[in-house]
Amino acid sequence: MEKKNISLKLIVVLLVLALLMTIGSIVALRLLMNSAQSPGGSRGTMSYDRHYAFIHKGADEDLWVHIYDGARARGEELGVYVEDFGAQLTVDYDRDELIRIAVDADVDGIIVDGEADEEMSDAIAYASSQGIPVVTALDDCAESDRVCFVGFSNYTVGRQYGEELLKGDVSNGITVYVVLDNENAGGANLVISGIYDEFAERGVADICNIEGVYVNNETTFTAEEDIRDIFINGSLPDAMVAINSVYTRCLFQAAVDYNKAGSVALYGFDDSVDILEAVSKNLLEATVSVDSSRIGSSAVDALEEYTDTGYVTTYIAQDTEVILAAHAAELLSQEDEESE
Repeated sequence: MEKKNISLKLIVVLLVLALLMTIGSIVALRLLMNSAQSPGGSRGTMSYDRHYAFIHKGADEDLWVHIYDGARARGEELGVYVEDFGAQLTVDYDRDELIRIAVDADVDGIIVDGEADEEMSDAIAYASSQGIPVVTALDDCAESDRVCFVGFSNYTVGRQYGEELLKGDVSNGITVYVVLDNENAGGANLVISGIYDEFAERGVADICNIEGVYVNNETTFTAEEDIRDIFINGSLPDAMVAINSVYTRCLFQAAVDYNKAGSVALYGFDDSVDILEAVSKNLLEATVSVDSSRIGSSAVDALEEYTDTGYVTTYIAQDTEVILAAHAAELLSQEDEESE
């Protein structure tokens, strides 16, 4: 009798396992069928016609979050899935490596934070050879097979900084440091050129000194340390210009920490809340901002146009805006009203 009970229990267990396996197979088959019915597969509850990879280096994170949000939102409007490619990976791949991985994953297009180096150019060439268009955003890789660059003119930004710098007394000349990194040396040099030309038009370029100061941008901490060294070691310039939000935060925080606020004129980039607060409190003389979400949405539009027609303009320019204290206070007030 006991043996019969054991046999019966074993049969029941086997039947339950068989039932679970059958249900699992049905579910898996249903998922495969749904995926096959949608060319771009599905993400969440929505189906997409195309799949674009969004790749960036991670520095200046707030700015890239806004750019990605703009790209993702525009993609949803057009039935395109824009994936923050590599965000969930445990291995920290370089951008050129992520491009190759995205190509092997058979995406329909790539948006990437470009860089003027051979590795990036080769990776973009690999994507192009596989029929996958690449759009560079914010930073370019001009000597490559990318189909379009979406960004802004660093030279124009330099002219805007120069105009603001000239609002101070420059009759006896001033020294300006432009904080930059090796990865975006080309763009930073255009900023310096813009400042110089603005000074030249005023006739003061010969008595003013504009220097590029390189910092280590490997992490936010290394950039912070290098910028702090400027405040600790040697004499400070009359003004300092930061060309991204990370350096901007490092500048005004170092000025506060070392009691140098007001002793050197600081100019920043981006319109994040903390940067706007620094402008409104006069820790920053001004900040230059770009509609970052528009960069993302325009990059998606560029990929769509190229995929549909085989053509797209090679450069889509975004406007930049100088924000002073009064405007910063207005933007912060609007932010408070929207959050209530």
